Amino acid sequence: MTNIIDYYFATPSPWAYFATPRIKKIEEKYNLKINWKPCNLAEIFSINGTAAVKDRPQPVQINRINELKRWSQYLNIPNSIHPKYFPVDPTISHKIIIIAQNKNIDPFNITFAFMKSVWAEEKDISDEETIKNICKQNNMPSDLIIEEANSEEINNQYKKNTKEALKKNVWGSPTFIYNNELFWGQDRIEFLEREIQNN
Repeated sequence: MTNIIDYYFATPSPWAYFATPRIKKIEEKYNLKINWKPCNLAEIFSINGTAAVKDRPQPVQINRINELKRWSQYLNIPNSIHPKYFPVDPTISHKIIIIAQNKNIDPFNITFAFMKSVWAEEKDISDEETIKNICKQNNMPSDLIIEEANSEEINNQYKKNTKEALKKNVWGSPTFIYNNELFWGQDRIEFLEREIQNN
């Protein structure tokens, strides 16, 4: 049985916010390992010709808001729908998730904390002081975290995640790859679980 899920995502993605607690439960339920792979979604959108949220047709934007409300209620996950800091540059948060994984710290808590900060707590995850405070609250060493996040090593890993995502036809967040099968979207988690059960 394949025991690895590659999880490509961006912290400001509301759909990744809805997906992350559920994919963590799947990891635990089936004794799997998640490779957490935050990537540069703006770059991926640009290369693939995908419009940013603000540039999408009005009917698409209206439906997106309706879906955010429905899924928030269905999953009982708080969502401000129109967060104060969105869109927001997720680069630092992404690099800190990479640091956590490098240090064998389970990335779930810090990842979900960054997502919740955007969608439920009206926090700016591009702000260094905000980042440090979130790290402290989640037992991540915070004194030199920004310097480490800006290091060449971490920057190269972040670029590698993005290049890898593009090579594997990842075009949105969240995307899960299991057993060489790609599952895009938090509403495809059931299909992912079926694949796990059948493998």
